[in-house]
Amino acid sequence: MAQELNGEAANGESFERFLREAGEEAKGDEILKFFLQSWRLVRDLVGKRVAEVATLMETEERVVNVEMLYMPESLKNRIIQEENGKDVVLVMSKKIGKTDLNKNDNRLLIPWGNLRDYSFLNQEEKTILDSQKGAKKGIEVSVIPPSLESNVKLKLKKWKTGYCLTEKWHSLVVNNQENGLEMGVTVNLWSFRNNSSELCFALQK
Repeated sequence: MAQELNGEAANGESFERFLREAGEEAKGDEILKFFLQSWRLVRDLVGKRVAEVATLMETEERVVNVEMLYMPESLKNRIIQEENGKDVVLVMSKKIGKTDLNKNDNRLLIPWGNLRDYSFLNQEEKTILDSQKGAKKGIEVSVIPPSLESNVKLKLKKWKTGYCLTEKWHSLVVNNQENGLEMGVTVNLWSFRNNSSELCFALQK
């Protein structure tokens, strides 16, 4: 049967025919029937996932991060269609901490330990943030808030503990109740490039 499977399962129609014939031969063999049903289920699930990835890569060629499959459609549409974004990267995933909400701290910390991908910065941006003056001054970036309201302008800076989004972080993001930021809430921080190849972010709650 193993040899028949390797040959007959080469394409979808042959595979279905093979399963039907095997099911008829199984008759009262409940174990074999269960095996065949499980086989079909796994095949369908794998095929569905492969199709989703293929569709995403074909219809949205600018999307290079397969993790976007799990991004909410509303945020995906905002980045790809409205912002004309490209080079999307999942930068960080973490739970909001007390200091992220503190008015005096006024920043969203992106700790080194939570960074998932370092490729979101280009060489020029790395050079700026690695310099003493640049690290202090920071880089102005446009950020899509969790509420998907209008973009806010923040500064990306580099500290010893990691990167951070600061300057008006508290007043423009934390203070807006529509963003729903509370201690312990898990957020994903995505980066992308706009039409001018400028660095932008999207904060997903």
